[in-house]
Amino acid sequence: MGLPHDDLSSVEDFLGNDAFRTWITEKRPEDQALWQTWLALHPEKRELYEEAVATFLVLQGKTATITKEAVKEKSEAILDQLPDASGHPFLFRRQWAQWLSAAAVVGLLVWWQLGKPVLQSANVTRNSEEQAVRAESWKLVKNTTNQSRVVLLPDHSSVLLSSGSQVRFRKQMKAGSREVYLEGEGFFEVTKNPTRPFIVYTHNLTTKVLGTSFQIRSFDQETTAFVKVKTGKVTVSTVQSPEKSVVLTVNEELQVGAPSSPLVKQKSLLVDEQPFAPVTQHYVFNYKPVTEIFDQLEAGYHMPIQYERNLLKNCTFTGQLNDVPFLEKVRLICLTIESTYELVDNQVIIHSRSCD
Repeated sequence: MGLPHDDLSSVEDFLGNDAFRTWITEKRPEDQALWQTWLALHPEKRELYEEAVATFLVLQGKTATITKEAVKEKSEAILDQLPDASGHPFLFRRQWAQWLSAAAVVGLLVWWQLGKPVLQSANVTRNSEEQAVRAESWKLVKNTTNQSRVVLLPDHSSVLLSSGSQVRFRKQMKAGSREVYLEGEGFFEVTKNPTRPFIVYTHNLTTKVLGTSFQIRSFDQETTAFVKVKTGKVTVSTVQSPEKSVVLTVNEELQVGAPSSPLVKQKSLLVDEQPFAPVTQHYVFNYKPVTEIFDQLEAGYHMPIQYERNLLKNCTFTGQLNDVPFLEKVRLICLTIESTYELVDNQVIIHSRSCD
């Protein structure tokens, strides 16, 4: 059985989903990893999932006399089957809200007797408010174009997102870990911060770093996934075996196949495959004309960079920019040539003066 559908957006959707009902009733070990992964990829739906668990238990009991305490006890017994927050995040028990009222239970009994999903939510207003809060906290970026695009993260890290991929992250990365959820393929350049690990979750991999550049490819429809390191060091673990991690360093990669297949660590073939320009290019310059560097960055990251070419024609830059995010590259160059920059309508505007 594959991952549950992404379009589970209501209690009715969960109750009508075969994978969900099988997991709650049978609690099979093989389903545990699937729902763990699904919740990690869709943290904004955690509360909806918990509500669906409790609702299903009420329906299963076929009684309107079941107490909130009994529902909570049974629900927590189900949730205890999931690993704690040491694996993927957001898998912890929470206090159940007051939506489990007697009136709601009666309504659910009607649904049970009819035997089909015609449940009418008694808490439309409350659920809408909760969804609005979750929408304000998280940002989802999808790349629907036919070329890669750079996504700038709140901590000044960046990810070059492949076509057909998407990334989800908090709009404000505050204290603690910096967490990103990737579906597809992306090349990450992470701002260094030893006190705040940067973690990327996919449907079958967890990659943890402190500051480095690396590529991840993990599409749901593909049987093979990989992590390739360009600079720095990362640790990688699988959803099936979160306690077992593999350390990757410069020019190393880890391939993951079927759940039962062993992890394969080897020297990276980045140069041969060339998935993204920034992955294979080395941003090391020795008196390189700044105009050429900006053109190279614009082409590699597909991010427009506007500047006065005549003013910068005599400007040069010397330095190594391999292990810093996109905007940090721009900032360091501007610092050298005494210029500034700003982001306007998803493009970089350089404000400069002549280097003559």
